[in-house]
Amino acid sequence: MARLLQLTFLLSAFSLVSNVVVASPISDPQVRDFLTRDDPAVRPLAKREASGYQARHLRPIEYPSKRDSTLDLGDIATFSRDPQPMRGALGDTFLSPSNHDVDKQNVDNVAAPTTDAGTVPNLKWSMSLSHTRLLKGGWVREQVVTDLPVSKDLAAAELRLSPNAYRELHWHRIAEWGYVLGGTGRVTAIDESGRNFISDIKGPSNGTEPDIYYFPPGVPHSIQALDDGLEVLLIFTDGNFDASGTTFMLSDWLVHTPLGVVAKNFGMDPNLLTKMPAKDPYIYKATVDPPPLGQADEEAVKTPQGYTPQKYVFELSKQEKTMAPGGGGWVKIQDSVTNFPVSTQLASALVFIEPNGMRELHWHTADEWLYIISGTGRATAFAGSSTARTFDFQAGDTGVFPVSYGHYMLNLSPTEPLIFLELFKAPRYVDFSATQWLALTPPQIVADLLNISTDAVSALKKQKQLIVA
Repeated sequence: MARLLQLTFLLSAFSLVSNVVVASPISDPQVRDFLTRDDPAVRPLAKREASGYQARHLRPIEYPSKRDSTLDLGDIATFSRDPQPMRGALGDTFLSPSNHDVDKQNVDNVAAPTTDAGTVPNLKWSMSLSHTRLLKGGWVREQVVTDLPVSKDLAAAELRLSPNAYRELHWHRIAEWGYVLGGTGRVTAIDESGRNFISDIKGPSNGTEPDIYYFPPGVPHSIQALDDGLEVLLIFTDGNFDASGTTFMLSDWLVHTPLGVVAKNFGMDPNLLTKMPAKDPYIYKATVDPPPLGQADEEAVKTPQGYTPQKYVFELSKQEKTMAPGGGGWVKIQDSVTNFPVSTQLASALVFIEPNGMRELHWHTADEWLYIISGTGRATAFAGSSTARTFDFQAGDTGVFPVSYGHYMLNLSPTEPLIFLELFKAPRYVDFSATQWLALTPPQIVADLLNISTDAVSALKKQKQLIVA
């Protein structure tokens, strides 16, 4: 064979030099006989595959030139009984016990789509896994950075107040944002100029959205439940919310200040202050019923400075929905730039996805913290560098998509809507749509990259879809 190649090279070189056309050596009868020999030691090009020889820089002949006609859509795995770590020909069953109740809520931890790759940290936490503090007049449970280490910007708490109970007077080093999950209540605050604020807050009712509120860092405030009580989702602009120096309780401050100093400061007889709580109660019950819902002004204290011009409460029920252009749901966005001026450190969105709908492929310029209000969802987080991981969400779950992680949110139910919150430590809500980006890029660039036709690219929507039906 080596002799044949050498002869071929010499004849080709002679042809170039003499500019004489010569016959190919392959047409020579003796050469043809040589190439068709069955000697296993001979590995001519025509028999390279049959000989078992494969050059490393060449793609194997059996490698498919295009996707198989049976497409793997990466749908969520389904099982007739308990989930098993199996997907197609991959994996195998459990031989030892598994917590199948947890497996059923996290099928993509058990049998992830084959598009998942690399190592992506856990981005999900269920409030049901949080420790609940039981108090006189309610309870509270938190999700902080020790629960979800990737959530460095935001922490959360679910707070429940019994009828007429108070969340005691306090303030924070960081901002506090609240979403009324249920019931009714009343919030009070003052600003740095001594102007006061009082307002009732209410949860969802008769198909309307609830109220949200926002207190900037340092603003002292309180919360009281009305009627049947109050439950609020609280968001704080520091993942390490439990760190010392984050929350300051009034009673805790006073009991750790010499009594004579406290009495002098307030101009009171020290004997009047001897029954202050030895430890801050966090939640305490009212001794007198407050004025009913809608009559907060009856409790408002008149002040020479007047009322604060800042509106710390935002009524979601009065905000118009931004409907998805192609159908499938709607969103309501709140931030300091567009409609909630006081909320300078936190932007938010309430997202409603119809059955089988999907929040489109997108990413943000700040970490997205999310909370599932109702329904079931599925999302894949793309972390770049060929790494991705898929998560399943239920009501009460929180999650984080770090800054610039590409993701979507799919409603898994064919009958029930998926409702969730998106929150960002930012003054303005910002997202980028994958579809809009491709639609506004010269079609040939996209077609050459994705190996599709320019007609297919030109059909992409040039407006953000927000939600895909």
